[in-house]
Amino acid sequence: MSTYQWRGRVLVAGALCALLTVPAGAVNALGVAGMGATAVGGAMQGMLANGTIKDPFSADDAQPVGFGGLEKRVAENNMTIKVLERQLAGIGNTDIDGQFAGQEFSAEMMLSQAQGALAQAQEELKAAEEAGDAAGIAAATAAVQAAQQQVGSAQASIESIDEAKETAQRQLDDQYASLEKQIENIRQSLTVAAQGVYLALVSLEDGLDTLDRNLASLDRQIAVMEKQVEIGMAAPLTLENLRYSRTTLTSQRETLVTQQKQAQNQLAMLCGGDADSRLRITSVPQVTSAQLREMDYEDDLEQALDNSYSIWVKQDEVRQASNDYEDNVTSTVDYYEAAKLDLENEKENVTSSFRSLYTDVQEKQRLLQEAEEAYAMEEKNFAVDELQYERGMISQLDYQTAQDDLAAKQDAVDSAEIELFTAYNTYDWARRGYIGSTAGA
Repeated sequence: MSTYQWRGRVLVAGALCALLTVPAGAVNALGVAGMGATAVGGAMQGMLANGTIKDPFSADDAQPVGFGGLEKRVAENNMTIKVLERQLAGIGNTDIDGQFAGQEFSAEMMLSQAQGALAQAQEELKAAEEAGDAAGIAAATAAVQAAQQQVGSAQASIESIDEAKETAQRQLDDQYASLEKQIENIRQSLTVAAQGVYLALVSLEDGLDTLDRNLASLDRQIAVMEKQVEIGMAAPLTLENLRYSRTTLTSQRETLVTQQKQAQNQLAMLCGGDADSRLRITSVPQVTSAQLREMDYEDDLEQALDNSYSIWVKQDEVRQASNDYEDNVTSTVDYYEAAKLDLENEKENVTSSFRSLYTDVQEKQRLLQEAEEAYAMEEKNFAVDELQYERGMISQLDYQTAQDDLAAKQDAVDSAEIELFTAYNTYDWARRGYIGSTAGA
């Protein structure tokens, strides 16, 4: 690896780490982006259980941002990408010819002077030979030989400069290609990070809706318990416990708002804004039946292998190891053979990861179908409860509980849809060459 490539990769990694460093307790953008759909759902449940979420997006000045526009927004506005693109432009604008112009001029002047001295010495030799001047011939012959050596030295210097210039240009081209690939990979990783935060925020909003429904249900229970305590049907301690539960849920709600604002700030920064920027997320696309039908494991895997950045890195290492051996940088083929083995291993890693992503989409599709079937059954149960309520056969509290049960089933469908979309989106990124933690390994 050249000095520039080493520095470039360190700088790239440092810039990325600096951008994605967030306060303790905040939603980690890359962590969320790298999760599978199940992991995202589990994380959301964990946040709800620990008390964390809701809407910093309701402000009038919040700028709406859709999921589909995130990639363009990140690519055009993210500051890390802008910095790296300027560095890439700097490499592209480097004038190798200009850097060697002074050396070439000096070498050409030396050659011209040596050629002039050689021509003069040859004329003197010719004149001495015509005059039969033995001493003159000897002196002129020595002068010719000395001038020939100077010409040869100057020509060798020019050849050396040409080779150095070609090497420098080749290294510069390699540096440009390497940084260009790194920028593309970072652009993808930052987009995936932004999408992960976006999906997390959608789930957090849904989680807050669930929490609000639980609070409303708890309020109804408290109202009933107050009456029961009043007429001596329940103990005051029971009522006190319910009120304490409500206080706890209210506190959790406040924490959830703070947590969501932190995630919103991350999304804003990933999209090129500052921490105080206001963004308002809209909706999440649904995976269509056509998209699911078009999934073809073998064809998609071939695309993933062709587009994989991590495989490209290993291929580039094979190329460098081969060049090092040919240029006698290393005296054995061991490094070259090791690089080839590493490349094959990376192909296997990508294949294994891609297979898991493909399977995950199928599993999330199955879970969505189950959630939809459960909702359909709950709809039928609710229709019965609704009819019974209209006829006065069940209480209002029972009817409201039935409403909550139906809403919970709808929440499960919504969550399953998000998980399916997350799994499909992760799979689609893999086809494009980005597979989470394996990319850029």
